[in-house]
Amino acid sequence: MEGKRFLPLSGVVFVVLAVLAIVAVGGDTPGSDASGAKVLAFYDEHTVRQGIAAFMLAASVPFLVFFGVSLATALSPSDAAPRPVWGRVLVGGSVLAAAAFSVSAMVHFALADGGDQKVSASALQALNVVDGNTWIALNSGLGVMMLGAAGSLLPRAGAYRWLGWTALVLGIALFIPFADFFALLLTAIWIIVTSVKLFLERSEAGYTVAPGTT
Repeated sequence: MEGKRFLPLSGVVFVVLAVLAIVAVGGDTPGSDASGAKVLAFYDEHTVRQGIAAFMLAASVPFLVFFGVSLATALSPSDAAPRPVWGRVLVGGSVLAAAAFSVSAMVHFALADGGDQKVSASALQALNVVDGNTWIALNSGLGVMMLGAAGSLLPRAGAYRWLGWTALVLGIALFIPFADFFALLLTAIWIIVTSVKLFLERSEAGYTVAPGTT
């Protein structure tokens, strides 16, 4: 039961690990238009660091699923009742987004692994183009998750309603070019806020009452 109490905070762990992996450790990687020689030189020099970034991103994956499942479970009327359709979309979206993050981590590790000249510069250049465009899969998965969260939260009362409206706007924006970048940043903040709120509320209720069901 003690472990279940902290499960909602998995959303915070996911965001922290993903941001550290992409921003702090991964840093300024070559763009999609970089030449093969530049890509090879970069990953040859930063093989270990970029490998660590890939493993950190992979480590964030289960925490995103934990967050999606814990939120859907908290919003379900009861453990015995069939899960509402939007709860299923929420869980499915979290799994879809987690899979996209796994693929992104795999591609990035392939770049790091090939950086010590195991593969040709042209092969690394092709991998770098894929690595630089995995964002479309990440945003799509998160978009489905956010739409599922919106459908689950909007019928609720109080603060959960504004979280639902925010999730709806972000879920739509994640599928819109250019707007998706800002939506991605705000989605990370939304996950943190929702995780903390759910943790505090479930802690006070002792896991006896689901949010919005009283």
